[in-house]
Amino acid sequence: MGDSMSKPKISIVIPVYNVETYLKQCLESVIQQTLPEIEIICVNDGSTDRSPEILEKFAKKDNRIKIINKNNGGIASARNKGLEHINGEYVGFVDSDDWIEPHMYETLYENAASNNCDIVMCSAHLFDDMTQKLRYDEPYFTLESFNESFDGVIFDHSKTASFLFGINVTAWNKLYKTSFLKENNILFPKELDFEDNAFFYESYLKAERVSLIRDHLYFYRVNRNGSFIKSGNRRFFDIIPIYKLNEKIIKRTNKDYLKLFFNSKVSAIISRYNQVDNSYKGEFLEIIKKDFAKMNSEYVDMLNKLNRTRYDNLIKSDTYREYELYEKISQLNQSWRQQTQQSQEYQKKLDNQIKDCGKQIKQKNEIIKKMKSSKSWKITKPLRKIGFILKN
Repeated sequence: MGDSMSKPKISIVIPVYNVETYLKQCLESVIQQTLPEIEIICVNDGSTDRSPEILEKFAKKDNRIKIINKNNGGIASARNKGLEHINGEYVGFVDSDDWIEPHMYETLYENAASNNCDIVMCSAHLFDDMTQKLRYDEPYFTLESFNESFDGVIFDHSKTASFLFGINVTAWNKLYKTSFLKENNILFPKELDFEDNAFFYESYLKAERVSLIRDHLYFYRVNRNGSFIKSGNRRFFDIIPIYKLNEKIIKRTNKDYLKLFFNSKVSAIISRYNQVDNSYKGEFLEIIKKDFAKMNSEYVDMLNKLNRTRYDNLIKSDTYREYELYEKISQLNQSWRQQTQQSQEYQKKLDNQIKDCGKQIKQKNEIIKKMKSSKSWKITKPLRKIGFILKN
């Protein structure tokens, strides 16, 4: 299966490390793509399970598969190694524990080629490995930050300035023009997790032609045993150097985004802090404090109220338990302020209703007063008395 070609339309880079349970499903979904002109570059990143054996088996039945073996160095180094060998007009990335729709790359390529795009992105489904069910409640992965005005048009980062740091940064839901990446020397940061961050901002802020497809074409597996995100270990500390790289990219490409960037940085780092195991929180807290302490006062002043509170709580804490106590107090204060505001708004609403009722009563009393002072009321007074007597 698979025909040789002089230049494939798409190169698909798949980093592989100890995923024997999921690799077959991934590779099946890739070789069954409706776009036949693809090359599949599988980078074995020092796997110690049956993954290499599975790769060899698939390579024998599909000559579009190329296997590259290397010592373990992480997903970033594996992707970069794959990028050294690509020949396609465009390049995409698939994680070896995920899978894709049969028409994913045909759909992305048609959009990219017809519009001469540097980047095309699509929506993704989340598959929960624990429940074995698809999840549809994740707006971050469904491009919901882009409103309908982005449908069917070409845009660049200037059109998404207000929500730049809310865009999905993952590499696997996108198709990149190969010449664009090579001309700008864009690679994944070595030996760091959260590598998609820097790669995305480096490419997106330089791209002149971007488009999107709302179709859910990628299946992203979450809650997998052995996955990095589920580990909660020291690897989460890499969010600090990654955001240092992000900061350099922003300062180099567009300083207008700095205010949004620093708010994003505080939110992202605190989010990762909350995900680490308690046994690492004390160590992580000290690393974050050192990084935050170096933040220019000008940038600290750019933080919104919530992130400034988080920043202050962290800086003044000596232990992670003290920090979490400060955070709990801040949350309780915020809750109290919200409830107070709601109570005040409700009281204001009641006061307005009472005021309206008073106006209505006053208006009706004036009508009654006018009616009683009228000639018709006076003339009919004897008749009303007779009626009252007869009634009783």
